[in-house]
Amino acid sequence: MAVGTAWTTLAERQGARAWLARHGVAVDEPAPLLAVRLGARELATRSYPAYGVLSGVVWAFALVPLIPVLARFLVFAVVCTAFPLLQWRRVWRADRAAARLVPPGARPSLRVAAGQVGWWYLGAVATTFAGGVVLCAVFAANPAGWAAALVIGAASMTPVLGRALRAPVIAEDEASLAVDAALRAYDVRAFATPFAFQFFAWIDLSTSWPPPPARFVPAIGYFVLVGAVIVGAPRAARRAGLPPGHYGTVTS
Repeated sequence: MAVGTAWTTLAERQGARAWLARHGVAVDEPAPLLAVRLGARELATRSYPAYGVLSGVVWAFALVPLIPVLARFLVFAVVCTAFPLLQWRRVWRADRAAARLVPPGARPSLRVAAGQVGWWYLGAVATTFAGGVVLCAVFAANPAGWAAALVIGAASMTPVLGRALRAPVIAEDEASLAVDAALRAYDVRAFATPFAFQFFAWIDLSTSWPPPPARFVPAIGYFVLVGAVIVGAPRAARRAGLPPGHYGTVTS
């Protein structure tokens, strides 16, 4: 059953049009199902520039020597996780509404969903947290604070990544099926990026500056490795693109 009509706001339709344009698809009026899903994501991420400024301020706070070490870890971890998770809940509610517009689809296999999410991204998550756990256990000057921050980070990513890997398909045709696959990669990169969590290592180093080489060298290696894998994730996602299809109407 195709979606013939659906109530969408002007902001959602404009947001969906902007999202599609960035992915190489030009439409004047996006399909209703896509307007619901893509519009919510565009609106949810518009406040990210302000969030980036706030994160920078909190990062500077985390390096102030007079601040208790545990507070540095916890405040930075909460700021880096709470805002994206709150924005993702807005997207999650929109997807629940979209799922009521079409018959329920089957879940893709875990392997297929992982490929849609992106192996580079999954590698970035594994490298960030596995490397962080090793550094925290072996080289940390403040293992309790670092461990608590890692737990907060992992907890914030679990619902986003879990839904990207296990959510049923929400699609009515080939175009919306392609968008559904693309959104699995988009959502984790927008709302569950592991980028900030590598800086827990720097907070730990800053508490006893200058750190001895035995702690500094592994941390630098960790930064370089995680940074390289994280940079590869969006590059791989951009190469995927969207195939030709009916994503909406075009006024001639």
